[in-house]
Parts: sequence; C-alpha cells; structure tokens
Amino acid sequence: MASRWGRSQIQAFQNGRLRRLVHHACERVPYYRCLFQEAGLRSQDIRGVEDLERIPITTRQTLQSLPVQDLVARGFDVGKLVVHRTSGSSGEPLNIRRTVFEDRLLQAHRLKVLLNLGMRWTDRRTAVVTARKEPSRVFRRLGLLRYQEIDCLEPPEKILRALRASPPQVLRGFPGTLSWLAGFIRDEDRAVIQPRIIVTDSESLTDEMRARIEGAFGARVTDFYDSHEFNMIAWECSAGGLYHVSDLSVIAEVLKDGKPAAEGEDGELVATALHSWAMPFIRFRLGDLVTRGPAMCRCGTENTTIERVQGRLMDRFEFPDGTTLHPYRLVRPLLSENSWIQRFQIVQETADRILVNIVPLEMEKTTVAAVACVEAALASALGGAAKVTVRLIHEIPPSPNGKFRPYYSKLKML
Repeated sequence: MASRWGRSQIQAFQNGRLRRLVHHACERVPYYRCLFQEAGLRSQDIRGVEDLERIPITTRQTLQSLPVQDLVARGFDVGKLVVHRTSGSSGEPLNIRRTVFEDRLLQAHRLKVLLNLGMRWTDRRTAVVTARKEPSRVFRRLGLLRYQEIDCLEPPEKILRALRASPPQVLRGFPGTLSWLAGFIRDEDRAVIQPRIIVTDSESLTDEMRARIEGAFGARVTDFYDSHEFNMIAWECSAGGLYHVSDLSVIAEVLKDGKPAAEGEDGELVATALHSWAMPFIRFRLGDLVTRGPAMCRCGTENTTIERVQGRLMDRFEFPDGTTLHPYRLVRPLLSENSWIQRFQIVQETADRILVNIVPLEMEKTTVAAVACVEAALASALGGAAKVTVRLIHEIPPSPNGKFRPYYSKLKML
C-alpha cells in the first residue's frame, strides 16, 4: 500500500510494530524463542529496524523441518487458521497459516494498490491462473469487486473465448502465461478484450514479455512482486519505473554477502511480515535476487524501493570455472531482434551445457541462419563458460502449478 506518510513516520511505525512482533514471537512461538536463546538475544535487544541484522535469518527448509505447533503462536487455534500452500516452484513447498483477519488485511493492502492504479469498485477482474478462488457473495450481489478466474492450463483458444465472453477491465496473470497468450490473440479478440489495467505477478517479468503483453492487449503492464508468505511485497510505480516496497506491511532487506546492498547492487531479499502474528515471519529468506533501488522514487513517494526483481537465486547458473550467471542476463540477447520467437526456456543441462528450447511463431519459416544467430549471441553473452544448443520445438508446457519457468538449472534439482 502506498503511504502518504513521510519517511520518519514509516520508520517509526516499522520500529514500533517490530518491537511488539519480536516480543510476541519470543513469548509465544517455540521456534523463535529457541532461535533467540541460541543467538544469545532477548526480545528487548531489538529496538527497531537497525537491530534486525542481529537476528539470525530463517529459511524455508528450517520451517519445513518443524512441527506446526513450533511455528504457530500459543493461543491460536490451528484448525481455524487460513492455510496457503506455496506452489513449490523452488522444490520446497511450505504451508503458511494466518488468521482470517490477517488474511483479509493483506488482501486489503493489495486492493488499495489496485485502486491507486485506477481500478474502479465496479470493474470486472479476471485472473488467468491456477488457484480456484470463489468471489465474495456479498460483493457479487452488489456488483462490486467482480472477480473470476480462468485456468491458465487450458488451451489458448479456450482462454481467449472465456475472455471474450466476459471482458475484464483488470486482467491479471503470470508473465509467462500472458506473453504466451499474446502470440495467439487475433483482431477479433482485440476488438472485445480491452483491459484498462494489466497486472503480472508470481514470475519474473522481462522487458520483452512486457512488450508482447502490452502490444497484444493494448494496455500498460504493472508488475507486482508478491509471495504467499507476505502477499504484496512491492509493486511497480507507473511514474518512476521502480518498485515501491509495501513498507507498512513488510520490512524488506536486500543483502549482499549478508550485509545491506548499496543502491544499484544485486542482493538477496530477506523480509519480515509486520501483520503475521499467528505464524510470524521474521527475517525470512525468500531465495529471490533483486536490485536495491534509491531511497526515494522519482514520483516523490517515500516508500523504500527495489530497482528490479530478477528471479530466484536457485535458478542462478554455476559453471566449472567458478563463475555464476543469472539466466535473466541471457534473455535480452536471446530476444533482441528475434521477433520470430514465440516462447523460450533456458535450461542448464550440465555444468558446461545450456539448452535453449524455442517455440517459433512459424516453425516452417524459421531458418537455420536464424537459429545460428541466436546461438552465437548467447555464446557471446556466456563468454565461453558453457556451450549453447538451441532446439526448436512445438510446445513448452507449464509446470503442474500453472507457472511457466523461463529458466532453471537441472543441477539444482539433483
């Protein structure tokens, strides 16, 4: 949620909330009580955000290994909590538990962002996703916050038919799904499907994906950075191009080698949820690589910022010579001046071999020279660290959770 508070007010809110949260976690959550004891800390040692680095980082693997009674605060009925299960795209699914109030509060933060983007209460929202969520019956009867979902695993013709039958004013989807769908949209679809707002989330959005989606649907894309653990983490500013961090619901740290990254540096996102008391998340490692932004966005909002969300750290390619590369760096040379590419997937098959699967717009018109040009561009970007092979195929299916992984390393899956 964008805040009209000044930076000092935001910091005061975060500090006060953090002190109460840490005290609550140490008193009522067995996991955090043990964590603090082992670190030689007391809850009163954490006076504000500047003391956060004293708290050990918590990982998904650690939480997975513990029984639920060690993670949920004393006094909360586990059976009455709302459960969100992460998609497991990292190979490590986790159950997140919140009270109904906490869940609604985080949804309200997200709704406020949409309203600030220009969404109206009477707009129809359509999400091309996999989760099956029932819209509110009260809002449905009043004709407010109308919401529907279309299964992103359906064939593109069926998805477009559903969008034509009930055209949305607000369209949401995974970047990979919407850019893939853009390759099938026709003039007759464009005449009916005319969203004012397009929102992407849950995957990395590349510049090329953005261009395809905006060109197909005729509306600007706003990217949300979110997760099951925190709901909204940050959202793209329509004026400044940076991501505004949801400072009133989350404390986001960008760490490089365990220390705060400087402006413009890449680092790992570690976050603390300010409104999760049933199952607290304090300095939780998401496993995402982001670029730290300036202290203030050009639009004048005093939220902290993220310059770019690059993707999961686990997807980073590691080569035999010790160098590493995030595959995001290969996307630009792959798609630059290669408009014949409809969909792609970059896979590190072995330590020294990269396979690039490409679905061309027209298989029969794709030339050997075009493929060779792509291979040469990627080989140059890799600097000899690995051999590149390009393979033309007819289809790249999404994962079982409906998300499309544009890149990953098989070495991380062993």
